[in-house]
Amino acid sequence: MTELLAEEAAIQERPPLGSARLTGGPVALAVLITIFWGTNPTALKLALRGFPPIGAAGLRFAIAALGVWLWCLAMRVPVRPQRGEMPWLLAVGAFFIVQIATFTLGVYWGTATHSIVILHTYPFFVVALAHFLIPGDRASPGRVIGLVAAFSGIIALFLGELGRWRGTQLLADVTQLASAFVLAAQIVFIKHTVARIDPNRVVLWQMVLGAPVFLGYSFVFEGLAQARPDLVSTASIMYQGMIIGAFCFTIWTRLIRHHAASRVAIFGFIGPVVGVLLGAFALHEPISPTLIASTILVALGIITANLF
Repeated sequence: MTELLAEEAAIQERPPLGSARLTGGPVALAVLITIFWGTNPTALKLALRGFPPIGAAGLRFAIAALGVWLWCLAMRVPVRPQRGEMPWLLAVGAFFIVQIATFTLGVYWGTATHSIVILHTYPFFVVALAHFLIPGDRASPGRVIGLVAAFSGIIALFLGELGRWRGTQLLADVTQLASAFVLAAQIVFIKHTVARIDPNRVVLWQMVLGAPVFLGYSFVFEGLAQARPDLVSTASIMYQGMIIGAFCFTIWTRLIRHHAASRVAIFGFIGPVVGVLLGAFALHEPISPTLIASTILVALGIITANLF
């Protein structure tokens, strides 16, 4: 950590971190990725029918690491850490392990609908942290208004569930809220990291560091070796590894490198709408009548936040 602080002090005179305006192509990618991420809790629920929770995380990110490694080879990106990079990569790996573990346990203990709604409070945390920790990424009035509008949609989806916690659902919700904060802190830290390290290498190493931790824990404490997955749970793990893990993490990290972290994070409000619809369809979780109003508020919030 001392090395990180020393390096940070030494580069204060560098140009501001990337904050290019989001236009057609990047916006389309941000929307596509957040749609995929909206499917993640449902996909994880299906995977948990055949795999233990932490073991599922280890397997999907082992698969994702292979995909990112192949991408790095194709793009001729060196995968070995360069001089001075390892402290940054270790810190990114620590954020990654905590965030994925809390997200996975939140889904395991609760429902996909609760998980997707609560996790997507993270744009609020990103905007607040970026305002103080990323030069030039300030929370403008228009951005705050957009966030409030979008988050109102999240509140509308969540209100119908208040007072209905059963079993481990409350524990799951608290765990998922912690995961949202860690995810926001991770995004802000990665913003600084990719200014120094190729984003492909950042994505690869957080998975290389995280997957063995998850797998080791699962083999010892969850009995991963005795798992009996079916076709659905196996296909879900493959989807999470290649699409959500390898593709989405790689593109998302590149977006954060070139654009303001708070603006990219705002698109995360699409995820709950996708997640609730998919959860209702695939897992037979109930749809709230406020879904249409929520969708309108989310769309208006994203448009407002990116216009101002």
